[in-house]
Amino acid sequence: MTDRQMTPDIHENKIMCLACPARDSFLCSGLDDHELKHLAARATRFQVKRGHSLILEGDQTKDVYNVIEGDIALSRLSSDGRRQILGFLTKGDFIGLTLSDQYHFSADALNDARLCRFDRRSIEELIERFPGMDRQVRRMGASAMDQMLDLVFSLGRKTAQERVASFLIGLAHRQGHCHDPSLEIHLAMSRADIADYLGLTIETVSRIFSKLKTLQIIRLETAQHLHILDLPKLQSLAECELA
Repeated sequence: MTDRQMTPDIHENKIMCLACPARDSFLCSGLDDHELKHLAARATRFQVKRGHSLILEGDQTKDVYNVIEGDIALSRLSSDGRRQILGFLTKGDFIGLTLSDQYHFSADALNDARLCRFDRRSIEELIERFPGMDRQVRRMGASAMDQMLDLVFSLGRKTAQERVASFLIGLAHRQGHCHDPSLEIHLAMSRADIADYLGLTIETVSRIFSKLKTLQIIRLETAQHLHILDLPKLQSLAECELA
């Protein structure tokens, strides 16, 4: 990774920020040029290769990150080694801003990813200094809470089929395809990742994908790409079982 001590070029970073694929992210979208200049001055860009860890559970919380491109899985291990996926992050998502002195999760790249890294103290100073950043951080916190409540509800009350259907609909919304007639969904995560996120087994996830295919609700192009053929039926399935 890039040396944490390197000093970014402020002018170059501001230009990169203006052209950044994640410019409309929660953190950056509400910032004016003055605030963006100060944020850019504290940014270091770097890459994480597929399968490599960005954060390890228990690490000191020195840095926070904004995803420019790629997909990141957040996870936590139980004392007996079982894994729970806490969420999947993609372009524009922010990672690592916490009140704790240690990360209580790991963050692993599902594919080659590019990120901006910021020193935690620098971000905290900017949040106190600029109301625009403070508002954006509050929005990010509210969004993260909404997603966590949705996951808790799914794990506690939904059947396996309802969980998978809800997951696919959520991906369609996040990838901005719900109004696209083709409804092509990119799956950066494996079936094992989906299972660990939804509290299911790999076999159950694979069986439900096969059933959705047989019912012509989805069409699997590859393991990483599928088309939603019948969104209304999938939405119905997210609320109740199909025979």
